[in-house]
Amino acid sequence: MKIKRGRAAHTGEGAASANIPTDQAASTPGWGSFWKLVANYLPKGWLMAAAVVLGLFETVFTLAIPLLTSRLVDGFSMENLTGRTIALLAAAFVAQALMSGLAIYTMSYVGQFIVSGLRRDLWRRVLKLPVSFFDRNTSGETMSRVTNDTNIVRDFITGQVISFLSGIVSIVGSVVILLTIDWKMTLFALLAIPAAMLLLWPIGRRMYAISRDTQQEIAQFQGDLGRVLADIRLVKASLAEPSERDQGEKRISGLFRFGLREARIQAIVSPMMMTVMLLILVALIGYGGAQVARGVLTAGALVAIILYMFQIVVPFTQLATFFTQFQKALGATERIREIMDLEPEEREHPNQERLAEQEAASGRAIQLPLTFDNVGFGYSPDKPILQGLNFTAEAGQTTAFVGPSGAGKTTIFSLIERFYEPTEGRLRYGGEPAADIPLRQWRGHIAYVSQESPVMSGTIRDNLTYGLAGDVPDEAVAEAVRQANLTEFIASLPQGLETQAGERGVLLSGGQRQRLAIARAILRNPDILLLDEATAHLDSASEALVQKALDSLMHGRTTLVIAHRLSTVRGADKLIVIEGGRATGQGTHEELLASHAFYRKLVQRQFETVEPEEAEARKLGDARVDPS
Repeated sequence: MKIKRGRAAHTGEGAASANIPTDQAASTPGWGSFWKLVANYLPKGWLMAAAVVLGLFETVFTLAIPLLTSRLVDGFSMENLTGRTIALLAAAFVAQALMSGLAIYTMSYVGQFIVSGLRRDLWRRVLKLPVSFFDRNTSGETMSRVTNDTNIVRDFITGQVISFLSGIVSIVGSVVILLTIDWKMTLFALLAIPAAMLLLWPIGRRMYAISRDTQQEIAQFQGDLGRVLADIRLVKASLAEPSERDQGEKRISGLFRFGLREARIQAIVSPMMMTVMLLILVALIGYGGAQVARGVLTAGALVAIILYMFQIVVPFTQLATFFTQFQKALGATERIREIMDLEPEEREHPNQERLAEQEAASGRAIQLPLTFDNVGFGYSPDKPILQGLNFTAEAGQTTAFVGPSGAGKTTIFSLIERFYEPTEGRLRYGGEPAADIPLRQWRGHIAYVSQESPVMSGTIRDNLTYGLAGDVPDEAVAEAVRQANLTEFIASLPQGLETQAGERGVLLSGGQRQRLAIARAILRNPDILLLDEATAHLDSASEALVQKALDSLMHGRTTLVIAHRLSTVRGADKLIVIEGGRATGQGTHEELLASHAFYRKLVQRQFETVEPEEAEARKLGDARVDPS
């Protein structure tokens, strides 16, 4: 897999943009921002047209019913009722019901289609965001945006848009027909429109604010749920159930309060809208009854007027719901847009997957030295972690980092994996900036075995081959299992490699997870190997076997090791002492022992206290060690 160089899109902007701009978050979106978000995910034009046309036909048939009812009533009064009138009325009811069902289904399909595309792009964007975004946002909050916020957008499209469009057509059609029946009564009825607008206008902004706060509270509640459930053993072992219970109940109470605030607005808007419309309806019935008594209107015409008024009143009351739901959708839209507007780690090449497969088949890369050139970095500007760090990890050699906790050793690994970009200086590979190598390609050449040994939910095989493109041959998996000393353990499982590892590998011991991570690294066949005390959780017998496998894996590779036990890295080609984010000493074990006072102190402290204890434990056979 020879590394191909080409200017990568990511140059550090992604990490900086993970903080959502204040002015963006504070702006209030409108219909334009909502349409801009969903317009990219609309289905084919004919399907949208079908949904609109079906809704219009439903409304047309609904508008025909009062006219046919008027003829029916007048037919009763004039004793000339015909079967044709009854048939037309029945046909109108059937057609209206059929069109309504088709319109609802079609619009539901449109809504599901839009949200499916939106979720797909949102999920892809989340996976491409820099690590700094996840440092600042809990997993529960991000989950809420992908699930809850998109649900709100979907419910608005499927439940409100079609009824809004048909309601507008119903109102306009009813007004036109009413003008032909009695223009004076129609103008009187239209007085309800400005009254309704004056009622809805000031409430809309309030509803938007409540909706946004509610969604934020839901996201925080989901964040607490994800945190507690993911580390439930820590919660129980630490007797933290009472504090987590109080925190959860606080979130639940907050959601309850926001729900009541939303309910208060609904409780004001809907009854007032209905009251305004009913008052006008009562007045129209009184006035229309007088007109019928004077012979100016027929009884059928009055019935038609009343039915048309209902076709105006009902959509107007639905407009209140539409308006409040639209404000909720705007709040969800803004939260989704905040993620979609963030810069990813790197822009994807349109043929990136195919290129990765071609590179995988092209063989190992030429080994090149890895250099930190005056690198500085801090997770925040006021707290630098690394300062003027200079060193070179020679190609095909083992470089080990030693130093006190918090000196920046793990941060060095994070920069090598390009989870972050240096704030000063450069990371070079073979003299060229590592930032010029496409990110996916760069990480494809690295394997990292840490003390934590993360395991995904799924089978043992899934974890071994995690992230590898294509089908991995069984022979390669078996060889990696053998080299990592997992053969006997896998054979003891009832389903072998298809055995479930449990969430976060909870069904495996620490040593088993560690050996699984080593086997995974072997399968990746990396050019750069990062080891964070990879044999820390193994018993003495397994450690010897796995160390032999690691020695074979490290051969010919640029290997970097974070050392916690100096006994494991005395044979490294180069040791680098990290103190306060700087390299204060470099050389072999013997060279540093002779020239570096702090390193000499570390050696004396560990070899005089720790190693005798380890030797005694190995001599007696430590019963605490997992025999598997």
